Amino acid sequence: MLIRNAEIVDLPSGRVRSADLRLAHGRIRQIGSLVPQPGEILIDAGGGALLPGLHDHHIHLMSFAASLDSVRCGPPEVASADALSSVLCSAATRTGWLRGIGYHESVAGDIDSRWLDARIADHPVRIQHRSGRLWILNSAALAALRDTDSAPVLPGDGRIYDQDLLLGELFGRTLPPMTPASRRLASYGVTAVTDMTPSNDEQAFTRFTDLHSSGHLLQSVHLAGSMDLPYPSNRHGVVTGATKIHLHDSSLPVFEDLCELIRASHANDRPVAVHCVTEVALVFALAALRETGLHQRDRIEHASVTPPSLVDQLYESGLLVVTQTNFVAERGDEYLEDLPKQEHPWLYRAGTFLARGVRLAGGTDAPFGEADPWIAMHAAVTRTTRTGAVLGAAERLTPEQAMALFAGSCEVPEIPLRLEEGAVADLCLLSEPWGRARRLLSSDLVSATLRRGELIFDRTGASLRDP
Repeated sequence: MLIRNAEIVDLPSGRVRSADLRLAHGRIRQIGSLVPQPGEILIDAGGGALLPGLHDHHIHLMSFAASLDSVRCGPPEVASADALSSVLCSAATRTGWLRGIGYHESVAGDIDSRWLDARIADHPVRIQHRSGRLWILNSAALAALRDTDSAPVLPGDGRIYDQDLLLGELFGRTLPPMTPASRRLASYGVTAVTDMTPSNDEQAFTRFTDLHSSGHLLQSVHLAGSMDLPYPSNRHGVVTGATKIHLHDSSLPVFEDLCELIRASHANDRPVAVHCVTEVALVFALAALRETGLHQRDRIEHASVTPPSLVDQLYESGLLVVTQTNFVAERGDEYLEDLPKQEHPWLYRAGTFLARGVRLAGGTDAPFGEADPWIAMHAAVTRTTRTGAVLGAAERLTPEQAMALFAGSCEVPEIPLRLEEGAVADLCLLSEPWGRARRLLSSDLVSATLRRGELIFDRTGASLRDP
């Protein structure tokens, strides 16, 4: 394949150069002023920016795939109790379970089974809170679960916390179709993902390798998960990675138990990835990692609230932080209203991390955030909420810095890949030159996505030249 008249972008410097690229055997074979060969597939970039394929460094693929066939139950689509009642009643005409996602208390408070029963009594309904931790079931759903073999005692109010594995077994693990989700990611320019689902195990590894080898999953996958996930393993475009540790203020583990889990992972030369969405969780995680010692690829997921003293500790530790700046745009208005004012400058930091020298990469946390990484990039640059309020102006990045958050490899997420001869041909081609694209930062500009030199998304009308 030959890509002609492309504007190759170097990140994070933003330097550009115009050139042609020849791809062969999954890699960039030549860069320069090149002549098409007989029978060669030709893409005319028209001066559009050519970037490394994007890597979402924190996503939940199966949940994202399931979300595409779920009912949106929270902001911005649903913002009131009446609106939620309306969408649920409309969706209840479908057969089988009704699955809702993205609920937030700003819509109708702490709803429970009685609230749902008043709207839908004869159809099983389950709604997931946008945090991913809570499922809310109506009485019909609870009754259906209680009729299953070996059903546990379920709370009468239908509010079930941190029981995804149990609920998956009770619901029956019907896997969602992956193709629509993978194609959507490809349309955003995404060529690789890191799946951060804590329950990923050997069965999940097999599931992802099967999806990849069958062509239903177009992206390379770096799979974090439980200690039951085989490590190290690399098969059919799926590589296993860190042990995912989920910390919640309401149920922090015994400190020594956490240290033992970290040591067990490190003993297998395996890093850990620790979920920290509060200051308390981050303090707890940093203390444990100081006690155990660090693996060079240990990482902190989210670091949602990071006061100045912890910024220094992150830098001194050398830990990688994987942030989700898309939440500034998607949830910023709620943060401004619900969180103490002193914490506002500490939310989803970016500029401060980079200025201090903290290693930084980006993810979307889809489906708990929007899966489009360009939303995260735009939010990192503007720091604006949906209503136009500014959240953390000091944390703004340049467009090049924002793009770099998604341009690293799974092994070294914080260092953007370079487009050079011999490099793997994971590419994202835009319809506009970088000078214009950097002002827009929109997935609408993606005209082609290539993974290992193969088109997985194409709006260019790539042509095969006559011999």
